[in-house]
Amino acid sequence: MADYDTIPTHLTEVIAATRISESFVRITFAGGLDRFRPIGPDAFVYVLLPPPGRVDLPIETSFRWTDYYAMAEPDRPVGAYYTVRSFRADAGELDCDIYLHEPAGHGSRWAPHAKSGDLAALWGPRSAWHPPVGTTDWLLVADETGLPAVAAVLEHRPIDTPVRVIAEVASACAHVPLPSDGPVDIEWLHRDGRDAGTTSLLVDAVRAAAPPPSSTTYAWGGAESRAMTAVRRYLRHEAGLTKEQVSMTPYWRHASHTEHPINADD
Repeated sequence: MADYDTIPTHLTEVIAATRISESFVRITFAGGLDRFRPIGPDAFVYVLLPPPGRVDLPIETSFRWTDYYAMAEPDRPVGAYYTVRSFRADAGELDCDIYLHEPAGHGSRWAPHAKSGDLAALWGPRSAWHPPVGTTDWLLVADETGLPAVAAVLEHRPIDTPVRVIAEVASACAHVPLPSDGPVDIEWLHRDGRDAGTTSLLVDAVRAAAPPPSSTTYAWGGAESRAMTAVRRYLRHEAGLTKEQVSMTPYWRHASHTEHPINADD
């Protein structure tokens, strides 16, 4: 936890909650963000919310995760990790797009009912985006939980960087707008009634795609744990990408998957 204790906590509040699609609510936070500094296009924060049944948030900007374990159970905040969809430093505002899923977690249960003035804290940011020097093209792999990060990455990319996006969603009705200026190839995969986190759609699509065009491809992913493990193993052991060229982050874990989420050295 030593490194975690260097990550800042920002006390803020909701100023808007906007339903941007059937499956996503955009929460806009403002106030208390003077020290916030984005660190990558996939920057993410842990959104800390009041303990169940309460509207107050019993933490300060000095909050660290080591403090969490010393807190009495009724005082412990709840929450989840979310991508910083956009940060407007001049206005002191930050957006997180929250995916509404079932069974609902703390964040997806809270977001549909969030309103202006609701208290929250943001712990972070952190990032898993580390392309090696000399990277020329990107492969982005995601399910619904990773789509806000995919959108942010596409918005921040050099316009001439070739990008291939492989995105798994429930159905054709669940597509979301993604920035597509320049050489961007987007492939949508549909579960069509199958449960999220139970298919091999992502790794099958990565296998079927043209091999990385060069040794300078950078592959980033955000999706269910087992899917990310499968994609990582294929890219490392069969496609031949190096450890530095592959960043597959387990954004969540299906209830039936009890193994350790991912080994960075796999």
